[in-house]
Amino acid sequence: MPARRSTRRWLDLGLTTPVLLAALTLSGAATEPRWFIKNDPAGHVAMWGVPSTEAVGFVVTCGGTRTIVLSPALYAMDEPQGPSRIRFTVDEMSYVRAANLVFSERDAAWQASAVVPADDDILTAFRRGRSLTYDFDPPRRAGDAFTVSLDGSAAPLDDVISGC
Repeated sequence: MPARRSTRRWLDLGLTTPVLLAALTLSGAATEPRWFIKNDPAGHVAMWGVPSTEAVGFVVTCGGTRTIVLSPALYAMDEPQGPSRIRFTVDEMSYVRAANLVFSERDAAWQASAVVPADDDILTAFRRGRSLTYDFDPPRRAGDAFTVSLDGSAAPLDDVISGC
């Protein structure tokens, strides 16, 4: 399932990763986004995107001490004021988790991530579901919701979880 996103938002921001991902998806390039593992000295990383490129829309890593970090391509343009949340919707079932926002020099925006326990129900949903949509909760602006396929996510996610 191809990604759906307002490409205008990414172009306005000059964000290379989402622009590349959108361009590859919309152009019908031979390499479609998918779930894969990237070997990293710190441990395996599960990614949804185009392997061997910087076109990545979702990253899952071990946060240490049996925690998993979910890092979607989800950005706030303004510095966070108070707590933020991310809504992950898997096949019509929503999971809202606390968001950490860290400023990304590269993207000139605050990137959202969520840290969950390795046995969180959301990870089971990711491994078994068909599609995932994520956005801030409540949404900050129209068009920010992003949907990725969960086809093929189980093995990469299991690899990260088991190595954590």
